Amino acid sequence: MWLDPQPTVAELHEVYGTDYYRNERFFDAGNNTIYGYFDYGSERFVKQQDHQRVLDRTTSFMDPVSANGRRFLDIGCGLGYLLDVAHDRGFDVAGIDYNRAAIEWIDRKYRFSAVCGDFMSYEGELCDAITMMDVIEHLPRPFAALTKAASLTRPGGIFVLSTMDSDSFVSRLLGKRLEDFRRTREHLYFFNRRTIRASLERAGFEVLRIESYGITIRLDFLMKRARLALPRIGAAMEQLVRAFRLSNQQVHFDPRTKMIVYARRPVAS
Repeated sequence: MWLDPQPTVAELHEVYGTDYYRNERFFDAGNNTIYGYFDYGSERFVKQQDHQRVLDRTTSFMDPVSANGRRFLDIGCGLGYLLDVAHDRGFDVAGIDYNRAAIEWIDRKYRFSAVCGDFMSYEGELCDAITMMDVIEHLPRPFAALTKAASLTRPGGIFVLSTMDSDSFVSRLLGKRLEDFRRTREHLYFFNRRTIRASLERAGFEVLRIESYGITIRLDFLMKRARLALPRIGAAMEQLVRAFRLSNQQVHFDPRTKMIVYARRPVAS
């Protein structure tokens, strides 16, 4: 599935601005405000817990040698949270993102660097591991981007992708109420397990595993997001969370609306 009509380049630039990672109107009722994050900075540590699990799985598919010096690229690196985790594990990291404010933040915050630009114009070395987390749905040319990613993956290297599973039971049940479907200013393409597998294989990857992908999130944020999809139920749950003083409690939440795919660039025989 895809968004029609597709946004213009100017409209996309407007979305990926300085407020993308701190969108104070995120929880407003109107669909036009559903883009970016309410407060991405405050989610750093919970997101990095999830990134640790992703890297555990990624390295389990790699040759059993040290990560030191291995090349790692994060496409759509945002504020660099995944790069930070990979860097701590010894990878030689690089990132690219369309949002200039994000890249400027990385330059101020971290010792590693990232570049701002269109991934289709990116030129870099072959990588041992490449990640594309919640990115492919944003790209105007997703199939070309997968082919590009394959060209940058070393034979035997691992490619990791996460995106919405648009055919899951919960995705079908919630339909247009689901947040991923309502992000019509930024989500351009939607995949299910069959179409993402076919797209990766066509790009030159061997799919190793597809599984559901949850997130670690504070209960108050989770209830606010539930209220956007199911206003009455979400509001009642939000009141209960506040009443029992559980707002800052962290939970791992997996409604099975997202999937993560691990793939390998085959070694030529």
